[in-house]
Amino acid sequence: MSEESTMPSDAEPGKKSHKGAKITAWTLGAVVVVAGGAYVGSALLTKDKLPAELSIEGVDVSGQNAEEAEATLTKAFAEREAAQLQLSTESENDSKVTITPKDAGLGVDVTATVSKYTGLSWDPSIIWSRLTGSQDGSAETTVDQAKLTSAVEDAAKDLDSKAVEGQVSFNEGKAELKEPESGVKVDVDATAEALREQWLNADGSIKATASTDEPEVSADDWKKFVEESADPLVSGEITVDDGSNQATLSAEQLGNAASTEVKDGSPSLKLDQDVLLKDTVSANPKMKSTGKDATFKLTGKAGSAKPEIVPAKEGRGIKAEDLSAAVLKASTSEDRKATVKPTVTQPTVSTAAAKKWKLQVTSEFATVYPTYDTTRTKNLVAGSAKVSGTVVEPGEEFNLANEFGPVTAANGYYSSGVVENGLSTKAMGGGLSQIATMSYNAGYLSGMEILEHRAHSRWFDRYPEGRESTYWEGQINVRWKNDTPAPVAVEMWVSDEKVHMRTWGVKYWDVKTTTSDHYNLTSPRAMHSNAPGCVPERTGINGFTVDVSRTRQAPGKEPETQKDTTTYTAWPNVTCG
Repeated sequence: MSEESTMPSDAEPGKKSHKGAKITAWTLGAVVVVAGGAYVGSALLTKDKLPAELSIEGVDVSGQNAEEAEATLTKAFAEREAAQLQLSTESENDSKVTITPKDAGLGVDVTATVSKYTGLSWDPSIIWSRLTGSQDGSAETTVDQAKLTSAVEDAAKDLDSKAVEGQVSFNEGKAELKEPESGVKVDVDATAEALREQWLNADGSIKATASTDEPEVSADDWKKFVEESADPLVSGEITVDDGSNQATLSAEQLGNAASTEVKDGSPSLKLDQDVLLKDTVSANPKMKSTGKDATFKLTGKAGSAKPEIVPAKEGRGIKAEDLSAAVLKASTSEDRKATVKPTVTQPTVSTAAAKKWKLQVTSEFATVYPTYDTTRTKNLVAGSAKVSGTVVEPGEEFNLANEFGPVTAANGYYSSGVVENGLSTKAMGGGLSQIATMSYNAGYLSGMEILEHRAHSRWFDRYPEGRESTYWEGQINVRWKNDTPAPVAVEMWVSDEKVHMRTWGVKYWDVKTTTSDHYNLTSPRAMHSNAPGCVPERTGINGFTVDVSRTRQAPGKEPETQKDTTTYTAWPNVTCG
């Protein structure tokens, strides 16, 4: 075979060329230097530059340098830190609370975040990624754990809900079930951790970690209770029999006395023993106990009377607890008869307890009267005598009509001046409205609950404006309730051209009253009457509106304020004939 020599002419056969080796080495070295320079240059070039395609928590910072990226992320994350998130339990109540991440101690360390993707690196894969790579990055979040926990604890106050037990109410003799409801209890630590992990990419809401708080009695057990106990109680009348007398309790009365409670994990019926006994005695007064609670009375002449304790007395009658048990048993029996034997009954208020009352004057008041009308004065004396000495037991009511009795001549009253339909005339018992005003103030000034009264149509200056009452037999009355823990006695008398009033009892209500100026004044109108006994008038007295407020406060309780607005008509100019 032919062979062409590639050796130089001066080379000896079998020997290497040193010159060629030097050239090759130089060439390779140059390549390495160039490549190394390019590598170092790439590393230096990319140390402050983020990857060519990079998204951090959804924020595009592709190819940005560190300063640019920090500005971009600071703006984007500031918006997320300030965005309101709805924290929800996703329960049946679907309660929601708004939380702002920044206020809850949540944030992002932007500098630390950017630093993860910048800085000098000799790792070729990192350099290559920064030049050509594409990736999704995460942010370095920060948390003030104390603020986060506090924010979740505050939210839990609104999100938490206690289980609601079932309840049976009785309306018009029918049992109505309100089914139980589950509650929710937020796990503060777990919810705080969920917020820490999710807030940066939440879609506006985050589910709180919570457990269910179940009611003690299930809906099925409540339905069974209604079927077996509540419905039978009000399915009809129950007859109470004490061996000598009987009384009938209606389904509505039974329902009014009934309530439900949960005992030992099961619903049960509870009857108001006092209400039940009161209804029984009302149905048949012969079944009332002969015992008497201790009370007090006023002794001595009105104007100088003193309170005196009236001792309690044991008696014989139905015990309230025995009646309640018998009624419950009868509610599921066929004959629906509650048999209860009378026994010795002890008074509710003992003599010893009554002696501890600090009886005192709790209010007093006086109004002048026109002395020229002697017949009217006789009515004042008669009316005040019938009211004076009245004792109102706790929970009972003062009823002026009951104290007056029939307004007749046979009952000690006289015909005197009254105002009827805006005109002055005469009627039996004229002047008794002044006793009504005194009786109203007896209750009003001592703090009692006012049940009924009505101001005069026009104002008489002997009465306090807006704090007075008229009386008309069968139509207008004065009633108030004793809502103190002890009896209240009314003392009333006529002397020194005034009608005087005092109330006696235990100081319970702290009472303050205020009266506004007169406003919305109206002028007198002209009236003409042909009625017999017409009395001409020309007073020129204006009508007006006035506000009266009363604040009463019981020991250890918040004050209660009521406001009454009264409008009086002007006194008319009356001509007769």
